[in-house]
Order: sequence, then structure tokens, then C-alpha cells
Amino acid sequence: MGKTVESSRLASLDGLRGLAAVVVLVHHTLLLVPGLAAPYFGQPTPPGLASILVHTPLHLAWAGTEAVFLFFVLSGLVLARSAGSAGFSWAGYFPSRIVRLYLPVAAGVLFALAVILLLPRTGPTESAWLASRPDGYTPGGIVKDLILIGGSSDTVSPLWSLQWEVLFSLLLPVYLYASRRMPVALQFAICIAASVAGNIVGNTSLKYLPMFGLGVALAAVWDRIPALVARIPHRIAPLVWTLFTLACLVVAGSWWYLVPVLGLGRASAVTLGPVLLAIVGLVIAAVHAPGIRTLLSSRLFRRLGAISFSLYLVHEPLVIAVGHMLPHPEFALLLTVPVSLAVAWAFQRLIELPAHRLARRVRRDAARREQPAPAEVR
Repeated sequence: MGKTVESSRLASLDGLRGLAAVVVLVHHTLLLVPGLAAPYFGQPTPPGLASILVHTPLHLAWAGTEAVFLFFVLSGLVLARSAGSAGFSWAGYFPSRIVRLYLPVAAGVLFALAVILLLPRTGPTESAWLASRPDGYTPGGIVKDLILIGGSSDTVSPLWSLQWEVLFSLLLPVYLYASRRMPVALQFAICIAASVAGNIVGNTSLKYLPMFGLGVALAAVWDRIPALVARIPHRIAPLVWTLFTLACLVVAGSWWYLVPVLGLGRASAVTLGPVLLAIVGLVIAAVHAPGIRTLLSSRLFRRLGAISFSLYLVHEPLVIAVGHMLPHPEFALLLTVPVSLAVAWAFQRLIELPAHRLARRVRRDAARREQPAPAEVR
């Protein structure tokens, strides 16, 4: 019974990751629409439907930036818990993690290059976002995207987040060392304060790396959460979880509610802390709110979770190609969603799954080499 419940919880986190990947896909597709791209570039949002989609909770359906923040928190949680599991080995962790991240990224870079060569990024566009995308892939940009540590070339914009994923993966021992030596409440406070400070001063390392720390802090109390949840009276539990989840969803999109009043920078500075706390709340709800857990553990969301990394890597070159081909970007979702999902499925089967198998083999071999040799019998 315990294993079944734990499997359901892990499946719901996979489903949440899959949902977030789809949100990023929808985000980039809707940025093909000039009126929806405008506010991301400091331009006024046209009145009417565009304003409703941008400055109300409906923005959550395409809140790509917030979805990436969710990825960061999930990575912190999952890797921290993995490091505490039986049989974990640092000697196996580092090489396997590098293989698991870099092989799909390298294939994604080659895929993007192929799409750009086959479907050139030419032609006029009214979308500020589409106009800002690079026309080609330079050799220097390819090398930069293959290394990632120093940042990405922006030719494939989702790769910006992989820089921080790689750095966090390498710094995981430091995160865990710090986490074990301070109260969880202090960990949350430091991570949120650091991220907000980094956002204000424009230091991207200070802004993004603490987001992983929120996941590490959450991992430190993860096994205590079920006991707290059990204290909620059974009769009102559905209402409590509904209100809690709705509150987290509303707060998670709060940046965009304040943009018309404060502008992009100030609104981000004011709301980033609450947004990050709301994202942590959504992770908790995904696992412990029965209805949400059941939904995210369903076959559809499990499949989305399985291809989430592949979808994240391959979708943007396809979206940009569609944007240059379609005269009416309002209908782009009808094409980008099925095409991106199909390509992501193939990419996962051909690239990501073999990379996972190789990573597991590397981890086993490294862990085996780490074990001391048996003493010689005389």
C-alpha cells in the first residue's frame, strides 16, 4: 500500500512537470501574436481579449516564465531526495547526471540547426518576440549551447534554463551541506530573499540558483508533510485543498496583474517572492491534494511528464518555423501543439530514453568502481 501511494505521488510530480512543459509550449506559441508579445517587450497591451489574457489569472495557461521557476523547484526537490536514497553514490551521480542532461541537449541543438536550415527564419513579422529571434545558428552559438555553463546563445531560448540546471546539479553537495545545517524556515527565507535581491540588482545567478534551494528545503521536510496534511478534518479537506490551490494559482500569476500599474521591472520585484512561495504550494498540492494528485497521475499527464524534457528542447524551433509560415498566428496553436508533441515523442524514444539508459549504466559502473576491493585471502 505504501509503495502504491508513493508511486502515485511521484507520478503526480511527473504529471505536473508535463503540464508545465505544455504551458511553455503554449507560451511561445501565443508570443507569435503581436498583441500578446507586446507586454513582454515593455509595450502596452492592446485592449480587449489580449488584455484579458495577459493581465488576469488566464495568463497562467501560458505563464512560461513561472513554469520554468516550477521546473527549478522540482529539480531541487527531486535531486535532493534522490541524494538521500539508499544506494546513492556521488561517484555515480555526477557522470550520470552530465550524460542525462547533455546528450539530449546536444541532440536538441542539432535538431534546432536542422530546422533552421530546412525552414529559414525569413519574412516580415509583426510579433516583437518573433522579430527578436536570431535568423541563424552561428558556430559560436552552437558551441556555447553545447557547453551551457557560460550561458546559452538564445538561438534556442529554452536552453537558458539548462545553464542553471547544470550548475545546480554540480553544486548539489553544497546545497545539501547548507540545508542540513540550518532550520527549514531559514532556508526558505534566505532563498526567497536572495532570489528577490538578484532580480532587483540584475544578478541572474543570485536570482535563479536560490530557486533550486527552495526545492532542497522542501525535500528536508517532505516526509513530515503527510502528518500535517492528516490533521486537516476529513469533512473540510476538499474545500481546504480547493481554496489553497486556487490561492496558489492566483498568486503564481500575480506579476502580470501589476504590470499595467508598476511596469515589468517593479511588478517583478514586488511579486517574485510570493510567486515562488505559491509555486512551492502548488508542488505540495500536486502530491497531497487527492483530486489534483489523481488528475496529474492520470495516463495523459504521465505521458506528458515522460516527454516533458524532450518537448522543452524541441518545441521552440518548430514554433518559430510555424510563425514564419502562418499568415494568421492566432491559429498557430492548432499546428504547434500536435506537431511539437509528435516530435517530442519521437525525440524521447530515439534520444532521451537511450540517454537515460546510458546514464544508469554510467552510474552503476562508477558506483561499482567506488566500492573497495575485497581483502586478499591468505
